[in-house]
Amino acid sequence: MKQVYVGLAAVIEKGGKILIMKRSKERDFQPETWEVVTGRLEAEESPVDGILREVVEETGLKVEVILPLDTGFFYRGGKEFPMVFISYYCKYLEGEVKLTWEHSESKWINLDEAVNLPDLKHFHAMLNNLKKLKKHLPENFKYTFTPVVRS
Repeated sequence: MKQVYVGLAAVIEKGGKILIMKRSKERDFQPETWEVVTGRLEAEESPVDGILREVVEETGLKVEVILPLDTGFFYRGGKEFPMVFISYYCKYLEGEVKLTWEHSESKWINLDEAVNLPDLKHFHAMLNNLKKLKKHLPENFKYTFTPVVRS
């Protein structure tokens, strides 16, 4: 049976703007394109714990996970790398963006701009979901996630 990977994405909002990161030219998949914070789930890690870890590793920021935005499936670079993804809406809490080898730039842009940015085409569905949700979410809304149960 072929292994399926779990990818994670964080749409981080700060003051009405969304954080996007430019993938470094050294990246093996889609180098020098803009993205939201992404990563992979590690073994025995909950998706929420995974996205919090990825955000810290890739940006140094502390965020709060508000709710899931989208799920789906794609092949990362080819049929040999099937990936399920889960994306989350996160709110910025504290910190300054610190770049790692994975990204060469970062910037905060408004959601309308992000939805129309060609580099972010793979993220348009989740960004559009966020636009729709923000019209109806109470200001202090927070989703309750099912805790991980280990035997």
